[in-house]
Amino acid sequence: MNYKIIIDASHGGDDIGSLLYNIPEKNITLDLSRYMYQKLKELNVPVTLIRNEDETISPWSRFKKMAEVYGDHKYVIVISNHVYAKKGYEIVYGLKQPSQLPNRVASNLMSNGEQVICHTKRLGSNAHLDYYPIHRSSANMQVLRISFPFVQNRGDLDHGVEQIVNAVYEYIGGEKEQNYYEVTKGDTMWNVAKKFHMDVDELKWLNGFTDNLLRTGDKIKIKEEEKSISYVVGKGENLYQICKKFHVDMKELMEYNHKKSNLIQMGDIIKIPKDKSIVHSVSNGENLYQIAGLYHTDVKKIMEKNRLDDSQIQPGDIIAI
Repeated sequence: MNYKIIIDASHGGDDIGSLLYNIPEKNITLDLSRYMYQKLKELNVPVTLIRNEDETISPWSRFKKMAEVYGDHKYVIVISNHVYAKKGYEIVYGLKQPSQLPNRVASNLMSNGEQVICHTKRLGSNAHLDYYPIHRSSANMQVLRISFPFVQNRGDLDHGVEQIVNAVYEYIGGEKEQNYYEVTKGDTMWNVAKKFHMDVDELKWLNGFTDNLLRTGDKIKIKEEEKSISYVVGKGENLYQICKKFHVDMKELMEYNHKKSNLIQMGDIIKIPKDKSIVHSVSNGENLYQIAGLYHTDVKKIMEKNRLDDSQIQPGDIIAI
């Protein structure tokens, strides 16, 4: 494992950052950074913290510390943690950096129901100059400036840290690397998607891609066997209706999703555990194609399992998956 990680808890000391519900940003970033450091140490990854206490560090001193720790080269990853009063995460990486790592981090967060913006950011109209000094200060290091959403439940942010750590660990050669495919010459988004029984939009979403470009040598995330189904809550739906739709016990579903109450809202993602005997109640307007997509199977298999002569179904029908 050649990679080394630097964690930068933004702000500190006289620089409190933003004031989020009367909590200084510097306090939250330090807590998150310490937790991130702990999780990486548990994985035996070489890692250091730029600040481990409430101290004032000038931008120049901060960048100097980063360069002095492991040197300025491509096998050094810098994660600069920030917090802002928005709902989702923002990941900003350097204009000259490869997009593989930030896309992987974004993918891990999105796979766990988080909203993520992952992009580069230019300074004004200058097409070659990064917006943030932390990116401009490094010639070779891979620098991720990650803004966490401010939430009242600290545990939610800890979960985000874990997803970021998992993505970084996989990227640097951790044990979960087998869930990635290395792009070879001649590969296109379409033939890679077809190879792994996915569609192009799904492959792009999984990797945080905004276009169809693939580069030889990139490792991209592919779909692994899923232990659950991600169901997006529709307008007016409640947890009781979803339990009835999937024939699952409400208490079990709440425990599976780590929910303390049955309150949900439109757009929430509910994980439905898979088992060998899962059945689906057909809702008004649903067709076999939609149901097959929901369970990552195909219409032919559903028809064969249910001994259907055609694809016509009615609301209230019970379909075995």
